[in-house]
Amino acid sequence: MSQETKICKHCQSEIPKKAKVCPQCRKKQGGKLKWIVIAVVVIAIIGAAAGGGDDDSKQSSEPSTEKQASAKTKTEKKEAKEEEISYTPYSVSQMMNDLDDNALNAENTYNGQYVEITGILGNIDSGGKYISLMPEDNEYAIIGVQCYIKGDEQKSQVAAMSKGDTITLRGKVKSVGEVLGYSLDIDEIL
Repeated sequence: MSQETKICKHCQSEIPKKAKVCPQCRKKQGGKLKWIVIAVVVIAIIGAAAGGGDDDSKQSSEPSTEKQASAKTKTEKKEAKEEEISYTPYSVSQMMNDLDDNALNAENTYNGQYVEITGILGNIDSGGKYISLMPEDNEYAIIGVQCYIKGDEQKSQVAAMSKGDTITLRGKVKSVGEVLGYSLDIDEIL
């Protein structure tokens, strides 16, 4: 065997060193790439398993007093944020009149604002994702404020309501449009 030949892994014939397929048995000659890929995958799996274990041990070694202090700080920050939010009271009728008069001005006035709104309960989504509030002074209104429900507590409150009820809620206006009206994320149902 010369330096320019090698032995076929399958039929043991002498073949050219650069041959990827044996000219005798027509079988592929395996390369080193396959083994490199397998080694990288194995190393990655071992690293992920070892790395995951380290994170868990760090978390479990944290003293419970530090966890409690951390939870208390988060609660205090949340309460402080809620205290900082000031909800401006509006009626749905007022918001819809402003939208009809000048949609651009309504966009500038209401979009992104925290509001406390009162209106007539219109549509209640069967999936519990949203409700719509309609103006109090227009029983034939087609659009109003679409209010998105957050969480099971709000869902259960809405489940106890009926179409036509007058309700007040607090939330943040997410969008304003002359065709679809207002969109709001509910923070609290009063």
